[in-house]
Amino acid sequence: MGRHRSSDKPYKFRIHKDRPISVEFDLMPGKRVSTGCYDIPGATLFAENYLQNRGVATQTGRKTPTLNEFAAGFFKKDGPNTFRDADRLYKRKRAPKYYEKQQAILDNHILPAFGNILVTAITAKSIEAWIPGIRCTNGEEAADNTKNKILFTFRTVMDWVKKDGLRDDNPAREIKAISAEYNEREAIPPHQAEVLFPADPDERISIWHGEMWAVYFSVFYDTGWRPGEVASLRVCDIYMTAKGLAVFTSSSANHESRKIEDHVKTTGKGYGKRPGLLYEDTAVLLMRYIEHEKLKGEDLLFHGPRNGKPLWAESSNKHFKMVMQEHGFFKEGMVQYCLRHTYETDRRGDMPDSILAVSMGHTKLRNDYDHRTAEDYIRLLDSSRESFFRNRERRGKESDIIPLEEALKKKNE
Repeated sequence: MGRHRSSDKPYKFRIHKDRPISVEFDLMPGKRVSTGCYDIPGATLFAENYLQNRGVATQTGRKTPTLNEFAAGFFKKDGPNTFRDADRLYKRKRAPKYYEKQQAILDNHILPAFGNILVTAITAKSIEAWIPGIRCTNGEEAADNTKNKILFTFRTVMDWVKKDGLRDDNPAREIKAISAEYNEREAIPPHQAEVLFPADPDERISIWHGEMWAVYFSVFYDTGWRPGEVASLRVCDIYMTAKGLAVFTSSSANHESRKIEDHVKTTGKGYGKRPGLLYEDTAVLLMRYIEHEKLKGEDLLFHGPRNGKPLWAESSNKHFKMVMQEHGFFKEGMVQYCLRHTYETDRRGDMPDSILAVSMGHTKLRNDYDHRTAEDYIRLLDSSRESFFRNRERRGKESDIIPLEEALKKKNE
């Protein structure tokens, strides 16, 4: 048996073993009323209604709303003192699709579970018990990443409950995200890359089921760019050097906003532009493709199912998986982004890390992109074998590096 004060509300609970929770109101000291509930959320709802039915205001001086009453259309509303209005005032740029997705999460998952509960009666314990069992609208258990996204949306809504002075904490922020089990991305092995990217243009077109697809994935393979960066390329982004073709962009096809945006992904410390070099076989294929499609100037190199619209990452990833399955290369976790890992792995040690980082858009290389084998590391070391053993030959011998003064002295002797 023990006492429980609900934040700074004008009442406190007394919890009994095997009996309903009772409540003692500040305005009626010494008198306890049975709530008929065995849980704090239910007891809180009873206490709030008890006061409101007697015309007694709580600490906020207004009726405490249920989550349904507080959060109906939360991400849709676009007037003063709304979530969208705050984003505008603080210059947080979000795509319209972001608000749609957040509202869908709220309507499909959070409100059905917590909508009829007073915002002051929602507890961290009730959220923690609910998150692991969340199911999709089709009845299947939701993926861990999906559960985490729902939790993040819940945190956002409860932040506003706190900002409105309805409670002095956010129970959703007391819950840690589920440690999702990720399939670690890998680099495509050399023997598979050799099959997928043959030197002959016609063979490559056949493997990727079309000239555009062959060019798209060849550029991806050669540059290691992100899918949206490759998809944003225009004819005017191609450059010719004395040694071959290069590409350059500062744009990206954003799959959420469904627009080509004038920036690329960066933490703020990374590089906001992407340079890339193309191999000769890709260059031949690219020039042939431009000629066949009669592309020029500002024309996008790649387009989605509807001509003239950008090629979005989900479409290209679906095509990538299909080709990998046809050749027996596909396994769980294999996505087009693996080509980015392939690029960095292939070029590690062949160029200075600083230059490779620029092409990847990183401030420094990341170890989780490095999938080199023992043989690769030995080959890198073996390239310096002569200097490696010359160092041993110098052991026990006088240094051949001496001060000039000493050399002149020996000459005059």
